[in-house]
Amino acid sequence: MKTEKITIEERNKIIATIFQLRKKMEEFSFEMENNSDDEIVQEYLMKKLDKTATELEEVESQYIQGLVYKIISRCPFSNEPFGLSIDTFGLDGPWWVSEQPVRGIEEEIKTFFAITGSISILDELPEVSFSMKPGPAVPWVSPRLLNDENIIAVLSHIKIGIYDAYPIVYYSKDKTLEIERINTWGTNEYLAEDIDGLAVMGSTFDDEEEYDFDIASWIKKGKLKWISIDDESLELHNTIADCPYLDLSGYHYPVHIQNKISTNCMIILEYDDDDINNDEMEKRPKFCANCGTPVIKDSKFCANCGNKLN
Repeated sequence: MKTEKITIEERNKIIATIFQLRKKMEEFSFEMENNSDDEIVQEYLMKKLDKTATELEEVESQYIQGLVYKIISRCPFSNEPFGLSIDTFGLDGPWWVSEQPVRGIEEEIKTFFAITGSISILDELPEVSFSMKPGPAVPWVSPRLLNDENIIAVLSHIKIGIYDAYPIVYYSKDKTLEIERINTWGTNEYLAEDIDGLAVMGSTFDDEEEYDFDIASWIKKGKLKWISIDDESLELHNTIADCPYLDLSGYHYPVHIQNKISTNCMIILEYDDDDINNDEMEKRPKFCANCGTPVIKDSKFCANCGNKLN
């Protein structure tokens, strides 16, 4: 496992420069739109834009090269360790920008299929001006992926600054594109490789059917394995006994965070009356809208945070 190549102070200076240069590029692009009929101004602004783009590329390269390469998981098929370069200093780095993240391109192990995750942000929200999608506060899995006979997921834990994070890595014996991937952790899209080795980009939606928080049932089915917190040996466990990821407190939906505002971004699917009856609705778990804790049927207040329930 590699250690950080840059200090927190160096990293903070680099990310400040990245966001400053991105802002300058936005301003130049805006000015070009407003002066589209002036060729002299267009030429001047284009030179400025190109120069800034070159500077930005250089600084983003410094950022990527300075990130820690962290081993976070292990393949249940090949036993190979899985790692990635990730900004573990905090959520304010451009690695966590949902629309234009700054991440390195790394060679994947052959059985890697997808990576999603959760970050427990229950108290202080990260102070970021960019769009961020860290996931729910507690671990979850995609039933759509795990229902495929070739796929098994592995759940683990890392720290991102002051926050507890739960990466979920999906592995497959067969990487056919007949099964749609899922958005890469923290982003609005995924990048995959088809059977011919060509890159394919796609995007999935944050609809409710993509999320299942009953991870115990998937562990019992043998579809989800887990690694103990701080276990550098990455030993895979396949029982719910002593699993530290069960019954964690937090909201059970993905969030969008920007400018100290957190928004539930889960898409709730609408059903026709013929598709779902009242009994099925009653069986659906209920959660506190404030903290995400499961609530007891007919309760008027949340037992965890005291929020009044509708």
